[in-house]
Amino acid sequence: MEFGLSETEEMVRASAREFLEREAGPAVARQEDAAAGFWSKVSEMGWPGLAIAERYVGAEMGLTALGVLAEQWGAHLAPGPLLESAVLAAPLLEAFAEERLKREVLPQLADGSSTIAIAVLEQAASWRPEDIRAVAVRTSSSAARTPTGWAITGVKHFVSYGDEASRLIVAARTGDGAQDISLFLIDRNSDGIDSQPLDHASGTPATVLTFNETHADGTRLVGEEDGGWPLVESMMLRGAAFRAVQLAGLGRMVLDITAVYVKERRQFGVPVGSFQAVQHHLADMAVSVRRVEHLARQAVWSVAESSLSRSDQQKQVSRAKHAASELIPGVCWTAHQCHGAIGFTWEHDLHLYTRRAVSWAAEFGDAAWHADRLAGALEL
Repeated sequence: MEFGLSETEEMVRASAREFLEREAGPAVARQEDAAAGFWSKVSEMGWPGLAIAERYVGAEMGLTALGVLAEQWGAHLAPGPLLESAVLAAPLLEAFAEERLKREVLPQLADGSSTIAIAVLEQAASWRPEDIRAVAVRTSSSAARTPTGWAITGVKHFVSYGDEASRLIVAARTGDGAQDISLFLIDRNSDGIDSQPLDHASGTPATVLTFNETHADGTRLVGEEDGGWPLVESMMLRGAAFRAVQLAGLGRMVLDITAVYVKERRQFGVPVGSFQAVQHHLADMAVSVRRVEHLARQAVWSVAESSLSRSDQQKQVSRAKHAASELIPGVCWTAHQCHGAIGFTWEHDLHLYTRRAVSWAAEFGDAAWHADRLAGALEL
């Protein structure tokens, strides 16, 4: 693979860094209602459609360019459903939805006028198909104007931007087999959906959604009936790769912030960065960040590379997410030590990065989960 960025990707990185330094950052991350206004500015940049095909009004620049953007997104604590809508939902719909549905939804995702939240996880927070308890029961009507569809009942937890999204992709059980899961695209304002906000560690909006016989049109099934679990796994793979690259960007920012601080903070008449113990901390942080950057960028490349097998993609992604989940929270805690007492105060910005790092480390499989996946691959 080519480890350097293409000219187009360098352009994306430069424009993203310039924009996010101006429009995002800790001050924005502290605002509870920042996502809506920020997303409209992001939409003007064309970023929601960065990886969507041109025939659906997207830029068709691919997942690797979106990965470059996501790395800067993580570095600057940017709000908004970039991962949920642009990384998880859009590629899924483009690959598996019916053409009519693609032409209806994808242009709206590309211009940012619509967003999609992912409702898969339940109370167990597990990515195993047997832990999906929500069910979809087929409905029918003798009235010609009433389409055959499904009634979804169940509870979905940890739905990021679940109240803010225009639509939802919901995983529900449609058969008796462990993997008889189907995916449905439904409007967020459909009848029979109740929500309860969650106080999420990352500081980003999340909710618990309860579905009470919520209608899902039969024409809005994504993929085949009972064939949704491989699609969920593909979303999980992309989610883990992009969370890893976001953690890499966040870790790089924390390292840079800490390096500046120890150069300026003086104790006993000298910068604290001149102390050997602090230098060792910075060196360890730098090694961890560089390792995660390398693995995470490789993971994003692997999920974008259609010629790779699913097992090869899984190995690359699990290596990256394991390293990111294990190392980047440690980078943040070491940064707190280097900052001393000020680093542990609510007024200092460092805790914003730490909270997001700890949260992202657990999402789409934590370090232990991906270690098990890697161990299983070695045993084959």
